[in-house]
Amino acid sequence: MIQWTKAWTRVRASGHSTVGYMEALPDLDTDSLLRTFVESLPEGVLIIDREGRVLYMNEAGARMLDLDAPSCIGQSVEDIVDFRPVVLQALETGRGYLEKEFRIESPTRGPLHFIKSAILLRNDEGEVIGVIDCFRKARAGALKGCRDAEPKAQYCFSDIIGNDAQFLNGIRLAQLASTTDATVLLDGESGTGKELFAHAIHNEGEHRDGPFVVVNCAGLPQSLIESELFGHVPGAFTGATREGYAGKFEQAHNGTIFLDEISELPIEMQAKLLRVLQDKTFTRLGGSRAVTTNARIIAATNRDLSEEVRNQRFRADLFYRLNVLRITIPPLRARTGDIFYLAEHIIEKLAARHGVPTPRIDWRVHQALAAYDWPGNIRELENMLERAIILANGESEITMSHIPANMTPELGAREGLVEAERQGGDENLDTIERSAIMAALRANHGNVSRTATRLGVSRNTLYRKIDKYNLR
Repeated sequence: MIQWTKAWTRVRASGHSTVGYMEALPDLDTDSLLRTFVESLPEGVLIIDREGRVLYMNEAGARMLDLDAPSCIGQSVEDIVDFRPVVLQALETGRGYLEKEFRIESPTRGPLHFIKSAILLRNDEGEVIGVIDCFRKARAGALKGCRDAEPKAQYCFSDIIGNDAQFLNGIRLAQLASTTDATVLLDGESGTGKELFAHAIHNEGEHRDGPFVVVNCAGLPQSLIESELFGHVPGAFTGATREGYAGKFEQAHNGTIFLDEISELPIEMQAKLLRVLQDKTFTRLGGSRAVTTNARIIAATNRDLSEEVRNQRFRADLFYRLNVLRITIPPLRARTGDIFYLAEHIIEKLAARHGVPTPRIDWRVHQALAAYDWPGNIRELENMLERAIILANGESEITMSHIPANMTPELGAREGLVEAERQGGDENLDTIERSAIMAALRANHGNVSRTATRLGVSRNTLYRKIDKYNLR
């Protein structure tokens, strides 16, 4: 039998205050009760301490990972599997998560697909002293993209990373929007994270238990737009299914429908959409019966809809219906101070996906990231960092050799920005450096040792920079 009592005693002794209520039940062997309960769960349960050592693993978790549970106790969680354990993200960042989907590449077992939750254990001072990792295998239907599986939103507000003032204002408005049922219009360049905001608004709103249906309006074939959105009755047109088809609005009943790139809808379809916004009713193509939907509507655009209205490419009445709560998401180039924080977060996620240790990002690479214009925004940053992870091939550091050459011209010479400094660029470089250090300190909760390690500099160097920029 796994030494649950010993593991739980170690957690309790380390100062975790959430188990105190169990002591109010003196007539019960609470350790035995907890062990019996956790061992009866079909989900895997893993407990690690602040150093990443395994305190406990139930039999269900051991079976899912093909491990022998007793032999894992006391070992580093990184040593018992052949991939980067995603639970370490929660330990390193101090942020837990609930019901998140992870796809992991195991060198020996191939792709693994889990739904996971990470619950932080804290002592009375609020310090993280461990993590409870709960996980289960995702259903095969979800892995294959089965049409019968109800689509779910995957992200929450805790997944939205940033400290820029304009960006934080967007998050505040989105959180406010989640408390209402009003139509939301997300406005921003491609790749800024509009769909991430839509997921979070749904997951915090009253429709959170319903489906989350995503429609890319730009990707709908012209001849099938009406059928895809509103469905069709049997035999409505050549090629129609015998059973008929429930369109996206019908599928989103009691949930949320996210209409991405809504500016790409043809004018005639905009009129039909306007009716749905007005009275929540529509008819299937070829049918006569009115269908009512209780779907919450979130729309997104990477164009200026006001300009589209002036050019008569978008209906003014539809624009006014959509423009109830408008949230503008700034481009990445306007969030220079967030780039370090985002890069660290993305690198951790990508390292877990590829089953490699999280590499450090060289200081010069951070400068390159801050100086680049990012026309593709966060999506481009993610793609660039994934390329870097692959090129690094398990190395401990992402260097300038791992990033595309087109990202470096703004920096002048690779070895120290010599040309930029010669032309009086010191002030701009100081601004970039100060922003990167501030973001790194925030990412590591003010821990100077950890921040210095992640930046690839000594503690003394970092202290000098902190004094230079008055960051104490």
